[in-house]
Amino acid sequence: MFEAPYSIPYAGIGPDGRMKLPVLLDILQDMADRDARRMSMTVSDLLPKGVSWVLRRYKITVERYPEYESTLTVKTWHEPRRNLHSLRAFSVADEKGPVASAETSWILIDLERGRPLRLDRHATPRYVEESRPVTAEFPDLPSPGEWADERPFSVRRWDLDRNNHVNNAVYFSWAAEAVPEETALSCSLLRVDAEYLRPTEGRGNIRVRTARLDQSGAEKAFIHSIIGPDGDEKARFLTLWKKD
Repeated sequence: MFEAPYSIPYAGIGPDGRMKLPVLLDILQDMADRDARRMSMTVSDLLPKGVSWVLRRYKITVERYPEYESTLTVKTWHEPRRNLHSLRAFSVADEKGPVASAETSWILIDLERGRPLRLDRHATPRYVEESRPVTAEFPDLPSPGEWADERPFSVRRWDLDRNNHVNNAVYFSWAAEAVPEETALSCSLLRVDAEYLRPTEGRGNIRVRTARLDQSGAEKAFIHSIIGPDGDEKARFLTLWKKD
């Protein structure tokens, strides 16, 4: 298990004085990279071999949003599953207790052929030695009968990552921006389940289709489909919101 402290930057605080979700996602991504660096398994380590990591599933649950000047303690660990998926889990806490938890699933791909690779062909000894159980499960995301809303977004240059693909945290922002304004203003985002289907490469315009799911109680659930410039579905999200 790798552990590190993080401070919330001033730019990472919203109008309500609490941390923005994209800031937390950036912290988790940085933690994953720092841990992979210790094991010589980062994207930079793998690209010269014509290999890279691709994110397939992401699930994050937020207990509460900490305020400015909170110090986060972030822990992460990984486990290879069926020699194909590299599962990575995270826990986040501050001085007041738990903040969030997350589980992710990654695969290695051959960049020339676009095909998944077996982990044992590229895993370093340290990656194997330091693995520990990750209990994550990723159920299929629902498909609504019809979409109630569709909104356009543009891919910006700074949305692209080391693979020249849209960074995974950008998709979260698109999905969260696509909920009704009343939901965004009166509710907090409690959970996000994401499935990444195809990379979005380069510049262009994307569309986010949204439909509300039946949900009992005070929570509101939405399903989002992100359509790329080529018309293909790039990712699907489920977002769960609760009234503040």
